[in-house]
Amino acid sequence: MYDVVLRVLECLECRYACAEKQICNFKEEELAAVIKVVSRIYAADLDKTLEARYNLLKKINKDFALEATLATVGLAKLAPYIRDEEVEDLVLIPNRPIYIATRRGKLKTNTTATAEMIKNFLRLAHLKGVELTYARPSLRFGLRFGVYRLRISLDLPPIVPYPHVYVRIHRRKLRLSHLLSSGFLSVEQLKTIYAAVKGGKHLVVAGPPGAGKTTLLVAIDELIPPTWQRVYIDEADEFDEDPDKNQIKIADVNKSREIYASLNRNIDVVFIGELQYEDHFNAFKTATEIGLQTFATMHAATIEDALKRLAKYVEVKNMAVVLVEKKYGDVVKRRVADVYVS
Repeated sequence: MYDVVLRVLECLECRYACAEKQICNFKEEELAAVIKVVSRIYAADLDKTLEARYNLLKKINKDFALEATLATVGLAKLAPYIRDEEVEDLVLIPNRPIYIATRRGKLKTNTTATAEMIKNFLRLAHLKGVELTYARPSLRFGLRFGVYRLRISLDLPPIVPYPHVYVRIHRRKLRLSHLLSSGFLSVEQLKTIYAAVKGGKHLVVAGPPGAGKTTLLVAIDELIPPTWQRVYIDEADEFDEDPDKNQIKIADVNKSREIYASLNRNIDVVFIGELQYEDHFNAFKTATEIGLQTFATMHAATIEDALKRLAKYVEVKNMAVVLVEKKYGDVVKRRVADVYVS
């Protein structure tokens, strides 16, 4: 072990000279020792810990940094899928093949989801402060390091017979300029959305799973003046920290409680994350009723369906709903299909 540590230090000393040649290559048994050493690095929280490990491993050898970082939390076998630009989602069910969703469809892999992998995800949830109980057996949390952003969803008994894990992979933040150039969003649609946001409308991005709801909502954050105080209440932590924005980030599943707490924060806008359970809609209702401009996402197939779901809990006024859609063909295509403004 001591020899491997010296090798690591030597490699870090020469990293600038050999950045292109990558001469600091380790043997397989040495890599295991390096991972063991790096696994002892801890920072203020889980994301900062993974970021510190990833940055160090990238300096040693950028080619194995992702796999080695995941290996420190027992998930090295997922590295090929997370690295693959075509892969968007992973589904892990114990003792079954891992399924992946790509831009070209869904595929079964040759990798089996082991019980140990599932346990490691549960450990990560614990480290993120997520409480998994029989009363709330379906929760989300986020992981981030380097360019990778992972949204983890966990289902536990009694809603499933044994734990299931769903991983959504985001590799970079897409700005409004990217969404415009890719055809996801038109200039006219952006003008309508901007007018709604500027006019103080509450905004909900609706659509099917994987259509880009959160991607669009994160981009819409650019339309809000950076000096405005915004609060993000989202256990999945989808929004990057930006020193140029006035931000408060809260990873709490009790959204209603945090809405009331925000009365003392003198905030301007609140991002409430996904409207999934009844208490989420009640939090949305509370926020709008006390005068907070509120942004959220929800699942719906049409504008009409979205309005119908919202109307069960809130008075649909001073509201904008943006519908995104996902269509399958040779590749999966996503776009803003419609914009409704009340």
